[in-house]
Amino acid sequence: MDLLTNAVESIQTGVEDYGVASRPRLLSAVRNIHAGVLLLYKEALLRRSPAGSNEALIKSRVKFVPDSKGGIAVVGVGVKTVDAHQILERFKDLGIITDTKLLAEITRVRNEVEHYYPKITQDALRGVIASAFLIIRDFAPRELGEQPRDLLGQDTWNAMLTANELYQVERADCDSALGRVSWESDTLSSGVGKIRCRECGSDLLQPLDAVVALTDVVLSCRACGAEVGAEEFVPAAIEEALSWDAYVAVKDGNDEPYGTCPSCGLESYVLGEGSCAYCGETADRECARCHRAIPLNEMGSAPLCAYCDHLMSKDD
Repeated sequence: MDLLTNAVESIQTGVEDYGVASRPRLLSAVRNIHAGVLLLYKEALLRRSPAGSNEALIKSRVKFVPDSKGGIAVVGVGVKTVDAHQILERFKDLGIITDTKLLAEITRVRNEVEHYYPKITQDALRGVIASAFLIIRDFAPRELGEQPRDLLGQDTWNAMLTANELYQVERADCDSALGRVSWESDTLSSGVGKIRCRECGSDLLQPLDAVVALTDVVLSCRACGAEVGAEEFVPAAIEEALSWDAYVAVKDGNDEPYGTCPSCGLESYVLGEGSCAYCGETADRECARCHRAIPLNEMGSAPLCAYCDHLMSKDD
């Protein structure tokens, strides 16, 4: 079976699974749709692989060999094909365009849904279908010269179109409701729309009441009805908003962009804002003894840094 046929059948099967709506079939829908999108990407690389290269661009390993003209040729090695990370690296090198954020969203759900969510619904998976719809809508004609409706078939395309339209309406409703809350933290405001329901994995969460104090806000899942309080969703939203910054900070040896608030104890103190997104605490960042900046992970000892706090405790 060729890659393109495999990609199309994986997506078609995923959409069929989505329509059945039992938990095993919904899990299968995530797997198949994610696999189908990656196979479309591999098809684009396959078409760009040089003749006689043993499909080099889709092979995980390549080697360099002399060619008949005295130059060097790249040849694919073995049968293992590229993973998602390698695909995107080669896309970048070749100027192949896709929406990496949408792919990351599908991939994250694919990696998490089987292990973290005790139940999953069609509503929870609309976001996955919608992301795949948007990827295929743009990628297939631009990079493969294929019209999505013709490629997937009218029935599959209509089902994906309907799921996308429903998701976009619900996403807009949730964003509107979230926008009416006085979050008081830009980081929290940007992250709260990205968190997922702990029960079903849906990202369609909205406040039950937008006029209460932040610490009293409760979010309700439109997919399964589960509710989550601010003590749980605020740290999750901060993590979502600053996950990339945290990765870069650790890699470069810099202060992490958020950490434990010395007042409420939640992982919601945002360094760049100088305050806790949950309780509003503004801790003193300068050590009262040595006058150096107190690292975020030592703010529990404020107004002293950990070293000065240790020295002062020994003097006692």
